[in-house]
Amino acid sequence: MKTPHALDLISVPALAPRANQLDKTGDKKRVLRVWQTARVGPWQRQLEYMHFGADDLRPLIFLHSIEYPNCPSWGFCVDAAEAGFGTIAIRRPGFGASDKAGEADEQAALLGHFLTQAGLENAVLVSIGSACPVGYRLAASSPRIAFSVYVNCVFNRDVISEFRPQWLGPIFAQAVQNPAGARFSLEALRQIANRFGAKWFYETVTQKSPGDVTFVRTFAKDIEEAWAIGSAIDTATFRDEMRYSLSDDPFLTDNALSGLPSLALSGEETTATWKRGFEAEARRLGIPVGYLPSGDIFAAYQSGEALLSLLRERL
Repeated sequence: MKTPHALDLISVPALAPRANQLDKTGDKKRVLRVWQTARVGPWQRQLEYMHFGADDLRPLIFLHSIEYPNCPSWGFCVDAAEAGFGTIAIRRPGFGASDKAGEADEQAALLGHFLTQAGLENAVLVSIGSACPVGYRLAASSPRIAFSVYVNCVFNRDVISEFRPQWLGPIFAQAVQNPAGARFSLEALRQIANRFGAKWFYETVTQKSPGDVTFVRTFAKDIEEAWAIGSAIDTATFRDEMRYSLSDDPFLTDNALSGLPSLALSGEETTATWKRGFEAEARRLGIPVGYLPSGDIFAAYQSGEALLSLLRERL
């Protein structure tokens, strides 16, 4: 596969896509969601990723949250391809077959190397939930990211009391305190889900959002796969996910996101208090906001058609 030369950019449209030079699945990626691995960066750390769509499509990259370390549904990937996007989902460091990395800055650096080695340009980045701290840093450091969307982002808000059912808040708060607390909290979540089943667990956690419950019931197989990956992370990864999501992030100073082409999204089915805090933080950070019509935790996946429509409007 030819490596694009800088002079080639003169004769192509500004938003021309670039082929994924790491791809080894051939035509399978046009019809299947196939996970594969690559050794990335000077550390040669392994990253697991999925690429759906032909190489001439614009890269649409998903960074997953802790609760759903999986890729978008097959139907979304098909719709995205028809809209001009090739879907790339990356299992972040510490999840699945991806090697562990350090804190958010190191993860962003590793993902930046992935973009370079894959030859991706003019990429659209979708960071969800606990992936957002890595997403901010990646968008700020990589010229290969042309536009970013942050979905279900906490920013620097105290949201412990927002979690439902109410027993979730103390479990998450304990995980932030110290490694022993994180170990206890992770094991508690495993015990609950193992006793009652992943589907019950996700339905219970998402019960305040009809769209989220619909997603869990519709994509039960994907939910089971996500739980198998998410429940297998180690204590250090779990604690890092909690700390960056639920503690103040030093990256998020006033107007920290104002210079980045980006959009912050939440689900319409979240609470009024969440919306007020979300909008206030977005104003402080200098980023426009929007709402997806269905879902809360799973809004980016449940409202996939609306997400693609927003992207078409913005790009």
